[in-house]
Amino acid sequence: MTVIWIFNSGFRLPEEKKFLGSKIPDISLIDAQGKNVNLYSLLQGKPLIISPIYTKCPSICGVVSNGTKEAVEKLGTLGKDFNMISFSFDSTDQASDLQNYQRRWKMDGNHWRTVTSDANTIRSLMASVGFEYDVDTTLKQFNHAAMLVVITPEGRISRYIYGVSPSKRDIRLAVMAAMAEKTTPGLFAGLYLRCFGYDPVMRTYKVDWRFIISTSAGLMMIIFMSSIFIKSFIISKPEHEPNN
Repeated sequence: MTVIWIFNSGFRLPEEKKFLGSKIPDISLIDAQGKNVNLYSLLQGKPLIISPIYTKCPSICGVVSNGTKEAVEKLGTLGKDFNMISFSFDSTDQASDLQNYQRRWKMDGNHWRTVTSDANTIRSLMASVGFEYDVDTTLKQFNHAAMLVVITPEGRISRYIYGVSPSKRDIRLAVMAAMAEKTTPGLFAGLYLRCFGYDPVMRTYKVDWRFIISTSAGLMMIIFMSSIFIKSFIISKPEHEPNN
C-alpha cells in the first residue's frame, strides 16, 4: 500500500528556546548501501545539516530537496564547511528507496547522503530536534513541516532553517555559527557573521543595522583620532638642524 505524504503549513514548529543548544542522540543509521553507520561519524569535525524527508513523497519533500540542493550548489562549500543528510522518517524505507532518492537528487553519497533507521530510533531523533509529524490513518497521509536542522560539530542543535527554499545566505550563516563552537571565526568571517542577526519572529537572518552603524561610527572615530595624532606628531617633530 502506497502512503501519500503531504505538507501541513500550519503544523507546529519547534520551540527553539527549548531545543537550541541541546545534544542529539548518536543513533545508528542505515545508508543507501544498506550499511549501518553512526550519526556522529557523519559530522567529521564539521556542522551537519539534517533534512527530514520521506523518499516516496510525491510533493513537498522533493520540493525541499530541490530548493536545498540549489542553495547548497550556489554556496559551493558542501564537504568543505559542512555535511548533509536527508533523513527519512519512514521506517519502512529500504536501502533501495534511499538509493533511488539519493540518485534522483544527485547526492554524492558521502558529504550528502540519504539515510533512515528503525521506528523507535526515528522517533528518538525527531523528538530530540522537535520535528513533529503524524499520520492520517484515514487518508493515509503524513503531516509535517518543511525545515532543516543545523547541528554543531559536537552534535548540538545550532539553528533551524524553515521553508521549502532555504536561502544560500541563511545556510552560510547557520553553518558559520555552528562551526564557531569548535573554532573561532577569522576576522572577516566573524565580522560577516556579526553583521547579521537571527530574527526569531521572521525565522531568518536579517542585517543588523544597529551593529553596522555603531561599528562604522566607531571606526570613523578611530580614523579621525588617528589622523589628528599623526598630524600633531608631524607638526611637533623638531626640524633637523643644518650642519655648520
